[in-house]
Amino acid sequence: MTGLCLGLMTGALEAACRAGPLAGLLLSAHLRWLAVALLLNGACGLLIGAASGLARGLLPGPMRGREIGLLFGIILAIQAGINYRFELFLNEFIKDPVVWGGLLGIGAGSLILGLILDQVLRRISLKYMLISCVVLSLASVVRSGPVQARRDDLPPVIVISLDTTRMDRLSPYGHAIALPNLERLAREGTVFTQAIAAAPITEPSHLAMFTGIAPFRSGVVTNGTMLGDRALVWERLQEAGWLTGGFVAGFPLHSRYGWAQGMDLYDDDFGDWPGLHRLSLVKVADQVLIREHTLRERTAAGVLSRALPWIGKNRDHSFFAFLHFYDVHGPYTAPGSTLGPPPREGGERLALPFYWPPDQQEIRSIDYLKRAYDEEIRYVDAAIGEVLDALGPRLDDALIVVTADHGESLDEHGYLFDHGDNLYDPELRVPLIVRWPGRVPAGRRVDCMVGGVDLAPTLLALLDQPVPQGLDGVARTQELAGGACQGRPIIASTVAGRMVDPPPIAHALRNPGSKLILQADGSSSFFDLVADPGELNILQNHEDAQPSLLLLKTLLSTGSSGVLPEQDAQTTDMLRLLGYVDEPVPDAPAPDAPAPDAPIPDRK
Repeated sequence: MTGLCLGLMTGALEAACRAGPLAGLLLSAHLRWLAVALLLNGACGLLIGAASGLARGLLPGPMRGREIGLLFGIILAIQAGINYRFELFLNEFIKDPVVWGGLLGIGAGSLILGLILDQVLRRISLKYMLISCVVLSLASVVRSGPVQARRDDLPPVIVISLDTTRMDRLSPYGHAIALPNLERLAREGTVFTQAIAAAPITEPSHLAMFTGIAPFRSGVVTNGTMLGDRALVWERLQEAGWLTGGFVAGFPLHSRYGWAQGMDLYDDDFGDWPGLHRLSLVKVADQVLIREHTLRERTAAGVLSRALPWIGKNRDHSFFAFLHFYDVHGPYTAPGSTLGPPPREGGERLALPFYWPPDQQEIRSIDYLKRAYDEEIRYVDAAIGEVLDALGPRLDDALIVVTADHGESLDEHGYLFDHGDNLYDPELRVPLIVRWPGRVPAGRRVDCMVGGVDLAPTLLALLDQPVPQGLDGVARTQELAGGACQGRPIIASTVAGRMVDPPPIAHALRNPGSKLILQADGSSSFFDLVADPGELNILQNHEDAQPSLLLLKTLLSTGSSGVLPEQDAQTTDMLRLLGYVDEPVPDAPAPDAPAPDAPIPDRK
């Protein structure tokens, strides 16, 4: 019985420590989560107590008669050891002295502490242990209470990012598939036809979108990189009075990298049961039961299950919501797809991305995969419709932006259904639709070239907030109002290959009618996008090639060297399974490359 009570206390203490408004658990969800924490830890304590009772006769002399202290020490050692291993040193090898030495120290220290406290624990009756459990449980409920809205006089703002969604597969841009919700936003808002992503990689592109600083200057060129103190646009809006909430669907935007800064709620919980995988004992189970030990993504339905209640609750107040839908990212397996089973016979096997599952690797039809890609977009369009419905009567008061972090190569340049390794337009041209009745014209199409890097300053300017100086992006309110285009080249960047310091980075300088790509090895390619929109013919002697190269090198000289991603095994494994890391190359490393067991950098 003592073991059970100690276990319950441990579960309540963990819940009290881990609770907080950032997790965004509603009361009912929090109570379920708390119940699981108590159940798991109580069962653990009960089992340890039973085992201790059976082994009582085997205890050495100094420990006999101190069973309660010993039991407390064992439970403490288990909980402290789990948190040490899976919170502080999750991605280090167990053979590392810091890991095994720390675990041994925790074990020894916990047992010694338990033996010292044995007499104190004996004086504490089971009743007081249960009272402590109740008090800690109530504390967890209080700590998890949501942040209340600060103001009611500011407009709702929703930014929706469609991961891996290229512009030309959407009906507002001419593709022949019905997307009623995106079409509605296009009719009632303004469509930018020449929006260019800052990177064909999730994290650096989103960072450029939400800071206004391009990857070549921020130095963040790959996934798995800590954001540091780079100010995100929602931090500025939070300071101005907006309630802020983020709901993301892919591991590259996990809060562990800093994306939750400035958020009152940041939901990156990819499990079906909110909060479950934050519990220590569940993290241990994840190491055994889940491939690569953690959840990596979720569908739009999973995002909406957390976002829609929050939007509905706060729609009469001033809020900013960032919604990230990851479904269009490969492999393409849209829920409810009507395509039927994919063809896996006939023709040659396609060179599909390595991270696709084996059954998808056997698909032989490029046309089928293009239709599957479109099915994913249809699914996400339906999710957008649910977001619009959740706004109810506030819909016409809300500023809504729909865009994408990057596109996808379907078959261009022999690159099948992937992204991140090159800087061609299929991976860089993205949708950008802005709807705000009364402030943004309806039914207008703007052909000015704009960048993802312009999103943050444009949001701030539309919302009458100060736009910081020194950004790479500019506010596009002039273009939204029908004014002349602000002619500014767009620089996009990407990184690939083994992890070296500094990482090899390719850059593209895009003007409305041309593009110059500068590879990491110094070679360059120039394309006339008017005569050659498919970027098939490299022009060596075009009159604009050398001026573009000089301009790009000049701009790059003011930037930053690339920042290596977090060098930990779990991050690398997660990003590899999502297709953001190259498979290990078996060949011997170059002289300046890391050892063969070093992590491989992410690339998509």
